[in-house]
Amino acid sequence: MSDPGFVCAACGKEYEGDTTNVMTECKVCERLHCGECVDEFGLCTECAKTKSDKD
Repeated sequence: MSDPGFVCAACGKEYEGDTTNVMTECKVCERLHCGECVDEFGLCTECAKTKSDKD
């Protein structure tokens, strides 16, 4: 059985092998995302959009 690696919850991009430097947890939803989908405040693109819609 092969290692499934990591799939970003926001963009769906798949990563294989050592994914420890790729995964970042969103501070709001606590799901794992790639670095491209988490902003400098630790929010994933979905949570950041929801927050900006409320502001």
